[in-house]
Amino acid sequence: MKKVYLIVLGIFAGAAIALIALIWIRFHSIDVRYRLTVEVQDGDQIKAGSSVIDVAYPMADIFTDALPDVSISGYAPTVDLGEKGLLFLSFIDPIRTPAQRKESNMMRCFYRDIGCMPFVAYKLTKLIVSSSSSFHGERKAALAELLRQSGPREVPLAALPQLDRFLDINDPNTRVSVSPDDLAASFGPGFQLKRVILQLTDDPVTPPPEIWPQWLRVKRQNAEFRGDEPPPPRSWTPFLPWIEQGSR
Repeated sequence: MKKVYLIVLGIFAGAAIALIALIWIRFHSIDVRYRLTVEVQDGDQIKAGSSVIDVAYPMADIFTDALPDVSISGYAPTVDLGEKGLLFLSFIDPIRTPAQRKESNMMRCFYRDIGCMPFVAYKLTKLIVSSSSSFHGERKAALAELLRQSGPREVPLAALPQLDRFLDINDPNTRVSVSPDDLAASFGPGFQLKRVILQLTDDPVTPPPEIWPQWLRVKRQNAEFRGDEPPPPRSWTPFLPWIEQGSR
């Protein structure tokens, strides 16, 4: 009888392990870490800002008609343009003109721009173009191919997330978007976005730039520049009286 009990218990344990493994395979995220470097032409000088970010691509596919989103760990690349202020490459999609939308749609990969950029840079968007029930398999195959890439690649301007600046860096309400095709309109003659370079890396995620203002250093705010920071650890303080009372 004991032997039968152990066999049944083993079957249930094996089934539970298999179920957990299946759930993990179907719903885990695949992380892609890359360095973004923004280069700006300022007259006869090149000014640059660089940041390593980690983008997690979800594999969940319960709702096959829902477009997937990514989560970001890291901080927006920032270029210090001296007295002209700071230029940020944010994590949100820009509002595009019809011509820009047409060009961007040719590089569409069903993620938001910050998630599409590696596929665009390494010319792999054709691997991930479907929104059908096979999308889960396509994503895994495309990400596996992406992770085999190496070396720096230039990102087309049409594929960039929104560029931002602040007219007063100490006032978050003075934020304005910047056209990647016309930095001179925002910063003056002689300014031009030279290029944005993406490269896969194993380097650690870059901390917030020292040149950021204090208000932008507040955790779990301004996700368009700080990414998807985890919530603070849950406090169990409210339950301590119950625990203490139960231990008496």
